[in-house]
Amino acid sequence: MSQEKPTTNLAGMKRRPRGVTSRELCDQVDQVRDWLTSGVPVHVIRRRCADQWGIATRTAEARIRQARDEMVRDVGDVDRKEVAAMLAEAASWILQEARDSKQLSNALGAARLHAEILGIMERKGS
Repeated sequence: MSQEKPTTNLAGMKRRPRGVTSRELCDQVDQVRDWLTSGVPVHVIRRRCADQWGIATRTAEARIRQARDEMVRDVGDVDRKEVAAMLAEAASWILQEARDSKQLSNALGAARLHAEILGIMERKGS
């Protein structure tokens, strides 16, 4: 069983063989996912992939596709009641913080959001 030996680039520095380990692949997809959820534009993600990992545009597109697929899979696995409970709790916390800091407009918005999440009130325009 032969192992690929590291080759050298034009600067004479050793570089790794072409393939990446499964761990590196997971790390790359996780990083791309973080960028996507942070709102980084896709063209910037492609450039970051090239800069950080030296991967081609086509490979960067594959990482982006894998990250998006994971995000869709995660959303499909979540129980709607669980998400509603988390959102209601967050809205309640925002309401309390807004009330404490005398930001009454924000408190009103948080109260309305809390009521919408719980189904007490219909959304505007419905």
